[in-house]
Amino acid sequence: MRLVLRPSLLILLAEDGSHGYELIEQLETLGFDPECLDSSIIYRDLRDMEEMGLIESTWDEEDSKGPKRRVYQIKEQGWEQLEVWLQNLTRIQQQIADLQDQYKQLKAAKD
Repeated sequence: MRLVLRPSLLILLAEDGSHGYELIEQLETLGFDPECLDSSIIYRDLRDMEEMGLIESTWDEEDSKGPKRRVYQIKEQGWEQLEVWLQNLTRIQQQIADLQDQYKQLKAAKD
């Protein structure tokens, strides 16, 4: 899960700025199981990505009800890092496909 969490967060932020709770809800659309999502990990990753200069946050001043919330936006450096991460994921995806093919061949030879 952690391997694709940060790229997933950047994809969601590339679509539209959002606050942490909305991002957690939106991760389900990318195949994440809401039962397995730990909000502390999401917020830690958001904080880390902000420190890395990939995203920025501002306080939401529009919602006067309840506590203020941080709204996150992707930055240019975030777009660049997203491309790198997606290239790495594509490479890993190919490695997994190769491993599965090799397993199928071994299994067929065994049977």
